[in-house]
Amino acid sequence: MSEQGSRVVGSLAAVGDLSVERSLVGALRAENVRFERSLAGPVLARGDVSLEQAGCGPVLSGGNVSFHQAGCGPVMARGDVSFTQGGTQSVLAGSASIGRGAFVGVVISPKVTVADGARVLMNTKQAAALGAAIGAIVGLFFLGRRR
Repeated sequence: MSEQGSRVVGSLAAVGDLSVERSLVGALRAENVRFERSLAGPVLARGDVSLEQAGCGPVLSGGNVSFHQAGCGPVMARGDVSFTQGGTQSVLAGSASIGRGAFVGVVISPKVTVADGARVLMNTKQAAALGAAIGAIVGLFFLGRRR
């Protein structure tokens, strides 16, 4: 299925693959999704998601996710996530590749590759340490309130 042209759509759901070009979509669910020069809200895909000169809200993918001059909200992917000149706030994936000109706030992945010119605010170890520290502070706060 292909959605062509400049359109504004509340939501799209497809049994198969979906290609969205020059459109604004509220929410989207499909097997594989490809965005080009489009904006979307939350994206749920069983397979792969690719964005080129596009943006979206949170992405939940059962496959790989790739961004080229694109950005989004948090990304959770079973497969690989790759960025080239794009960014997101957080990534939870099988592996992550942050290319030149890309930015990711937090990456949680067993394998992370960061190219020259890319930026990652926190990697897996740093995010785990921050979570443990916040957990300890919150635990001490509630322990003090019980007395």
